[in-house]
Amino acid sequence: MKKVHRLLWSYDVPQTEEWLAEMAEQGLMFDRLNRWTRCFHFQERKPEARIYRIAYEKLNSPELPKTLQAEGWEKAGTAGKWKFTFNSQPESAIRTSPVRDGIVKHNRFLTYLFYAMLFYFTTMLLGFTASMYSAWVLEGGSNIVESPMWIVTYLFMALILGSVIFGVYSIAKINRTNKELDGNTGGFWPVDEIDQQSEKELKKTGRLVRKWRFAWIYSPDKTEQWLESMELKGFNLHRVNKIGNMFYFIKGESRQIAYRVDYQRGPIQSYFAIHREAGWHEEFTSSSNLEKWTIWSKAYDENEERPQLYSDQSSRLKHAKRIALTYTAVFSPLVAFYIYFIINIMISADTIQERFLWNSSGLFLVAILIFSTFIFRIWAYYGRLRKQAAAWGN
Repeated sequence: MKKVHRLLWSYDVPQTEEWLAEMAEQGLMFDRLNRWTRCFHFQERKPEARIYRIAYEKLNSPELPKTLQAEGWEKAGTAGKWKFTFNSQPESAIRTSPVRDGIVKHNRFLTYLFYAMLFYFTTMLLGFTASMYSAWVLEGGSNIVESPMWIVTYLFMALILGSVIFGVYSIAKINRTNKELDGNTGGFWPVDEIDQQSEKELKKTGRLVRKWRFAWIYSPDKTEQWLESMELKGFNLHRVNKIGNMFYFIKGESRQIAYRVDYQRGPIQSYFAIHREAGWHEEFTSSSNLEKWTIWSKAYDENEERPQLYSDQSSRLKHAKRIALTYTAVFSPLVAFYIYFIINIMISADTIQERFLWNSSGLFLVAILIFSTFIFRIWAYYGRLRKQAAAWGN
């Protein structure tokens, strides 16, 4: 029996699978995994060529599906919701493999936790910096008292800094793995490759038109109406830039195009496949690994109903509510923190000039206004959909 500790094995599942296959070629067959100690146990046997696949499933079935068994897959072991399988056939002969969607969703959940941790520690660091700044500028400096307890402060700050570094590393590593498991779909904007020479010619003839549109994700329905009105005027959407704030149109013919702006928390590969099969074409997909904003388009005739991305209005309403709750949860803590900081400045300051320092209160007031506007706009979008649903219900 051989034991090997591999602390961050789940951060890169494909690499772990390759490592297990290499161990099998050395005569060490995977037996079980201790999730808490991150220790892999191996049995010494005759060397064998194996292909390993790891899956993450909420429902742990005692047997593999018959389709996988027919392909030669066998259970190698389980550890909680993690399932390890292997296949002794050549990879070229295998047509079906265990599904990876569970790993992708699990990794995204971990990423949310790491983002929350980074936000929490960043807020603590900002609060500490703001307090030091307030003491130094408003109170004329600060006195440092020698004490053996400073070691606790240094250790605490080192812990925070180490946690931030580990969080950034974990997010980068997990996102890279998810892109590989997802087949690199949905990771970036799925538009056609840009022909720069053609665009230069369109610019010279004046047919290429650029339109700025900031923060359009907070009013998806208005963005859809704007794009459709542009099409009716003869401005055909050509592409959207990588950031998503610049829309390129080509002057052409009036077209009847339905646009839908959709939000998904890290959609899996099947999300894009389902809509493509239904005739939708993605004009833009945001590059974030946590959330995906996608602009879908579909042509239709004048005598046809406007195509819908969702089958019923209730589904779209639930979807809009989820968007509103998500962004409220993201921006509300920031607004609360900035308000707290401004109140702290107001209380500590002695003069009006000190209360409105351009590099503190002023900037935080602007941030409060921007984030509050985002929250208002996304809830206004949800309110408009509710009115539409109520009108259709009557």
